[in-house]
Amino acid sequence: MPPRSKIYDLPQDLREELNERLVNTGFQDYDGLTDWLEERGFKLSRSAVHRYGRGLQEEFEEAMGDVRKTTELAKAMTAENEDESGHLIDATARIVQNQLLRITIAMRKAEHKPEEAAKHLSSVTRALADIGRVSLGQKKWARELRQEVAKEAADAAETSMASQGMTRESIDAIKRDILGIA
Repeated sequence: MPPRSKIYDLPQDLREELNERLVNTGFQDYDGLTDWLEERGFKLSRSAVHRYGRGLQEEFEEAMGDVRKTTELAKAMTAENEDESGHLIDATARIVQNQLLRITIAMRKAEHKPEEAAKHLSSVTRALADIGRVSLGQKKWARELRQEVAKEAADAAETSMASQGMTRESIDAIKRDILGIA
């Protein structure tokens, strides 16, 4: 296993600024970044900064891919309904669940610190439960909203049909169709 990158020995705020500079430069200009670090008192090789940047770029592209997938999934789900925000929540929940499952698998493989993995696994489990509750709450809200809209449509249709002289039986049959009642 290769030694740990010296980038991780940098102070947290400096590493965060390095991350920001890497993203803003499109993961280029490693000579400039190495010089910038040296100006701040940290002499690191260009290759060390490049290796770190390559890893960060992979994480960044994977995260952006997840954002694109979430957006596309929400658009596809919205094609059938107008509840775009609800579908975005549902799509995001699905992707986060996928990420949490990946983390869980990775933690199971990391056997060198079982007590730390157990603590993190507890957090992941709690996060999965929270996502499940959010998703269920959103679905319940959407179902109630659809029922309310259908009820309003049925009432409006009943008023309109009654004013046009339709029979009570015909009005009730149409209302049942609108409300989805067998």
